[in-house]
Amino acid sequence: MGDDGQITVEQRERSGRREQNKAENRTALLKAARAVFAEMGYGAASVRDIVRRTDLASGTFYNYFKDKDEIFEAVVGELTGEILKRHHNGRAKATTAEAFFRAHYAVYFEFIVEDAELLALARKNFTAIRTLLDKPDVRALALALNDDIRAAIASGVLPNVDVSYLAAAMAGVAFEISIVMVARDPVDPAGAAEFATRLMMGGLDHVPRR
Repeated sequence: MGDDGQITVEQRERSGRREQNKAENRTALLKAARAVFAEMGYGAASVRDIVRRTDLASGTFYNYFKDKDEIFEAVVGELTGEILKRHHNGRAKATTAEAFFRAHYAVYFEFIVEDAELLALARKNFTAIRTLLDKPDVRALALALNDDIRAAIASGVLPNVDVSYLAAAMAGVAFEISIVMVARDPVDPAGAAEFATRLMMGGLDHVPRR
């Protein structure tokens, strides 16, 4: 504080630099973790492996994350945030049931194969990702899907079916098909989205109305 009790410019700058350094350190750790999980898989990776990929001291990790579980959850949380944005620009704007389903599946399948690291992350970590499905960040995907289905029913894009069942079916199909899709060579996200969309459309006519 200055003589008059005000924060000085120098103190403000120092505080700003500290916050910037904290943000940069966290970003560096997340980037390193994503690479390590993609290469080694969650089970084989350790906190030491992650820290080695950065210029940070080993103890610095624990200023940001409690353990490997927490940084893995943060890596997946970042990815789900990006997926949510894409759903808002796709599924939420669909004007037909077929477009709704296609946008839903295309976002997932194309996102996974977008770059080599993401594809490797998906291939090596499905079991670990499955354990996160009830965590807040990942749960946000399910909540957004339920909201989009309700909005699509209200606007006549989808028939008035059981929202929770349909959301569970769509999420399950996306997750399980993606496991098979990434194991194939070449990986075919368009083919996977087409199959899942046709499957939903073929079954939709036979689903009980509410």
